[in-house]
Amino acid sequence: MQEVMLKAHLIVTDVHEEYHIDWCGKIAETKPLFKNNMPIFIIISSNSRVELNTIDFSQIEKVAKTITNPRGRQAITTDIARIYIKEIDGKETFLGRVIHNHVKQYQQMYDKFEKR
Repeated sequence: MQEVMLKAHLIVTDVHEEYHIDWCGKIAETKPLFKNNMPIFIIISSNSRVELNTIDFSQIEKVAKTITNPRGRQAITTDIARIYIKEIDGKETFLGRVIHNHVKQYQQMYDKFEKR
């Protein structure tokens, strides 16, 4: 009798979150709508929309990270939150995006099998 190892299934060894922030718009080229002497930013993800009245960009990034929710069973699932600024004429100008990746790492599992 000989003992051999057969590939059985995958096991999850690590799960982590990755965030990428890409500011691609220019706030200097816009005419923002002010409320309480601060501009209004709009963050839209796949499942929610948030309006922020702030000038703190770290708070905007934090909220954008919070409202993203990647779903799925794949090794890498992605959700994107888009950041806009509200202008005087009612237009929303795109300023940037936050990409949230939910990453799973796998390792192969082997089972012992006896061969005759």
